[in-house]
Amino acid sequence: MAKSINRKELKQPDQFVSFWTRFTSEAQRVIVARRKPVMTGLGVLAGLITAALIVGELRERGAIRASQALARVEKIATADLIPETGAAPKDDGVPHFKTDKERAEAALKEVDGFLTAEGRSPLRAEALLQKAGLLLDLDRADEATAIYTELTAARLDRNVRFLAQEGLGYAREAKGDLDGALAAFTALGEAPESRSGKDEAGASLGFYQDRALYHRARIAERKGNAAEATKLYREVLDKAPQTGLRDEVANRLAVLESK
Repeated sequence: MAKSINRKELKQPDQFVSFWTRFTSEAQRVIVARRKPVMTGLGVLAGLITAALIVGELRERGAIRASQALARVEKIATADLIPETGAAPKDDGVPHFKTDKERAEAALKEVDGFLTAEGRSPLRAEALLQKAGLLLDLDRADEATAIYTELTAARLDRNVRFLAQEGLGYAREAKGDLDGALAAFTALGEAPESRSGKDEAGASLGFYQDRALYHRARIAERKGNAAEATKLYREVLDKAPQTGLRDEVANRLAVLESK
């Protein structure tokens, strides 16, 4: 049976957060064009601000404050761990911890504090998305599933909703519910927004369909269906040759075809 690939292993700039990267570029362009340098240096948090929020200047000061708070959560969650030698990590304005668990728990506490204080923030959905991811990292899949389910049912920006849909798949997979995970991952490619590419006879895929196929292939592999997994992996490469998942897909194909 294939090795399970968890959410953290896939959370790479060109994979799990690929569209946040693309959106960040657009958000930063809008900020530069419309606002004073008050947003300078916010970095990854630009990906947590919706385009409609920025362009419409809705609740501007609250949005900036909220985005800074969520950026701090991300910094804590990804901060360097304290090495066994005891040497202090660089002073980057956030606490550091000895273990992944301690670090994730601290980030979770931070985002919970934000949700309590800023419950009606325009970035509430993004905060919940962060919380669910941290819960998954802490092996609290049931709690993560509840949040992802809430988000997928809400009327949200498509980027947030698609991340929540993918997260729901990861959460179900973590619980061992492979059929439920397959259903969640399949939904990534069935939403109306994802059908922006060519049809089945074409050579390209719409929004997030490459990830949907990739996850379907992973689940097929985990369920022992090597033929179906191989078919789906090849479909990703054929229909989305520029996908950020190309290397991972090629590696999985190489493993399957070597057996």
